[in-house]
Amino acid sequence: MGYLVLGIILLVASVFFLKWYANAPPQSIIRVLKWGGITLAVIGGMLFLLRGGAQFSWIAGAFLLPWLMRAWGMRNFARASRSRAGGQKSTVRTRFVLMELDHDTGEMDGDILKGQYVGRRLSDLDFESLIDLLNVAKSEDEQSAQVLESYLDRMHSDEWRKRANSSGGATYEQAARTSSGRMSREEAFEVLGLGDHASEEEIKAAHRRLIREYHPDRGGSDYLAAKINEAKDLLLKD
Repeated sequence: MGYLVLGIILLVASVFFLKWYANAPPQSIIRVLKWGGITLAVIGGMLFLLRGGAQFSWIAGAFLLPWLMRAWGMRNFARASRSRAGGQKSTVRTRFVLMELDHDTGEMDGDILKGQYVGRRLSDLDFESLIDLLNVAKSEDEQSAQVLESYLDRMHSDEWRKRANSSGGATYEQAARTSSGRMSREEAFEVLGLGDHASEEEIKAAHRRLIREYHPDRGGSDYLAAKINEAKDLLLKD
């Protein structure tokens, strides 16, 4: 009876693992395989030694070696996949900032193009300086303000709005979501992180990956999601 219950548990766990593996980024797969393999190897070895003594240690080795070799092969595959698909970035240019979205890490950063902080990276500014830049952008270019709000949403969650309001700043709960102009095809390719000769399948794949990463429900913003959708619709339009 005990083995039956254990078998059911392992079966259910395997199903969930396969679902996770199909959608997980390569770096997460490598990390899980590394620590999972080490943990299973240690536990399996200890169980065999405790139950059968040192004379059965070769059984533990024979049992674990194929699994470890398979895990190592999957690790190399994930690393190769990351090297092939790695390094992709999407960019959104506005008057005040050139924003970059890293496909591998999900991180955002950007170069400041206008204002007293011109030439610096957003990640170099403290919170008060970011709010100062946002206030200036809101008075001159709404699209720049929306991009900066997306950055703050991503890096500081929703707490930045409370901090900005409590420090005497303007209220940011209602932000306009309309771009100042129509997106060009060149900008659409940049938003999706693709070259200008990308195929329809590549466009759809990039859109799925980005919308999953930057959806508002996962810490993204309505503005970024709208830009990603707009880019896909423009490029797939007949």
